[in-house]
Order: sequence, then C-alpha cells, then structure tokens
Amino acid sequence: MGGIIILSTFACKWEQLEPLEPLVDCSLNPVLLEIVESKDAGCGASNGSFTVNAVGGEGPYDYSSDLGNNSDGIFENVSAGSIKVVATDVRGCAAELSVTIFNLDGVNITDVVVSDSGCDTSNGVIHIEAEGGEDPYLYSINGGSTQTNNVFSSLAEGQYIVNVTDQLGCEISKSVEIQSGISYQSSIKSIIKNNCAVSGCHNGTQSPDFRSFSNIQSRANSIKSRTANGSMPKGSSLSQTQIDQIACWVEDGALDN
Repeated sequence: MGGIIILSTFACKWEQLEPLEPLVDCSLNPVLLEIVESKDAGCGASNGSFTVNAVGGEGPYDYSSDLGNNSDGIFENVSAGSIKVVATDVRGCAAELSVTIFNLDGVNITDVVVSDSGCDTSNGVIHIEAEGGEDPYLYSINGGSTQTNNVFSSLAEGQYIVNVTDQLGCEISKSVEIQSGISYQSSIKSIIKNNCAVSGCHNGTQSPDFRSFSNIQSRANSIKSRTANGSMPKGSSLSQTQIDQIACWVEDGALDN
C-alpha cells in the first residue's frame, strides 16, 4: 500500500518537473493597436493606404500583414479589401486589428454573418451583404468558382477569403473566420475540473493551478498537445470526444466563453 502511494506521488511530481512554456502575462501590460489614418482605393487600383500605431506593452513593435512586415505601421499600394494587421512587441505579446480599404467607385462588403461549424464538423455558414457599384454581384470564397448566391454553407472551421465582384469588374475581399463554437463554460471547464484540477495535482497542490482560468488559458496549447498525445491527465484518460473538444476550443482562441 505504501508503495502505491509513493508511486502516485512520484507521478504527480514528474508532471510538475516537465518543462513548461515560458510565460508572459500580456494582460498586465497589453499591446493596443489603432488605425491612425486610411485612404480608400480606386476600382481595380492599388492606390489605397493606411497607418496603424501600437501602444502599451514594450516597444519597439513589429507590424505584420499579408502586405508585408515593417516597423513603422505604414502600409501603401493597398487594394480594396480587408487586411489583418498584427503588432507584436519585444515580449512576444500581440494585438490584432482588421483594416478595411473601400472601393471608391465600386462594390463594397457591408456585412458578413457567420455561423459556427461545430467541432470537427462542417456546418458553418457565411452570409455576405454588399452594396455599391453595379449589381448583380458575383460571390466566391478562397478563389473558388463564382456564384450569384450570397450564402456559402457546409463549411468547416477555419479562415476564408470572401470575394465580391460587380458588373463593372470592381472587386472587394474580406477575411472571415469560422469557429467551432465550443464553449469553455459548457464543455471544457468540467473536463479540466474533473480530470486535471484534482486532489494531488493541479488543484493547488502543484503548479500550475488549474482552478484558475488564466492558468488554463495561458497553457492552452500545451494542454491541447498533451491531451492529444495521452501524457495528460496523469492517472486517467479522456475520451476522443473530450480530446477533440479541447483541440477545437484552443483553435478557436481559448476563449472564456
């Protein structure tokens, strides 16, 4: 009996000694990103521009987008569309912002309504609203074939580029994300509480304390990889459905939802 107790304690200590990812609490001094100015583009032209500025965190900052990287936040020769910009400070903390450059004389996307896909299913829907230019419009996603219907369905979790073209040939695009919709409160919290934040392990006996959401969130990627390879939780196992739910929640951004 004593040997069993020692072995169980050793297993828990072994988990504690495994290397953890270096942690920086970005919430204590977050990076904030704002648009300083923007200039819309002519139809079919790459003559738009915008400037963004980061504050907070610890400078200097690196600004990145599909248009490239720079250290001043100035992006020129931009076509109409939605551009995701990320500002990262020296600690690795980041802020993200979507900048929209409109068509001056053509069609523009006014709204995109997205429905979740579900975890490892393809039930996602993208509904596009557009105006301006000359209709009827043609719609496409990810460079696929065009259609006159402004709704795309049966979509899996992931990033999509939606594109709208009017009868004058003017185009506008926007990046859209479909998430699984897995809820921390409804699905993930109970998995962690009943399997990881248990007596003798991550319930305060050893670090990290998984009774704290911030500790769970900051180690979300590690939890995802270790539950997938079976090294976590110690002394028990999760069902494949639980493992998949954790992965989907982390891929959605490990939200407190």
